[in-house]
Amino acid sequence: MKYYIANLAVHVVVTLIMIVSVIVFSNRNRKRKVRYVATYFLPTALAVVTAFYMFYITGPRLLDLSDVATQNYYSYTGVIEERSLLNNTLVIDGDTYYINPLRELPPEGSKVRIRFTRFCNYVISVESVETLDISGAIDEEMETAVEIPG
Repeated sequence: MKYYIANLAVHVVVTLIMIVSVIVFSNRNRKRKVRYVATYFLPTALAVVTAFYMFYITGPRLLDLSDVATQNYYSYTGVIEERSLLNNTLVIDGDTYYINPLRELPPEGSKVRIRFTRFCNYVISVESVETLDISGAIDEEMETAVEIPG
């Protein structure tokens, strides 16, 4: 959870820096202190980038804040297909989940149960799930249940 809070704080700070930059560059345009023609369009381009950043990165993290505060998480059981090189993402049954890179993770191919946030898919906990091989037990039970007339 500390990783989620730290990540949220960094993205909020980046968003605020981008908003302040848009304001500063807009004021320079308004005061006609622009030296180059290309920098005249910088506030507009930066505002578009800021809007996308807020919509796709900062916004979902802020929406997950209520789930983290109330400890209301989703749960899923699946097989780890891939771990990223930096150990900060997991691909489980085709879906990507984000995780603290300092956490010990089971190897690829392991069956795990994860608890994660709703909007950003931040993994709160990872538990290995042992699979039981019951195929032999089912075959044995079926053999004893069948009566052979004779």
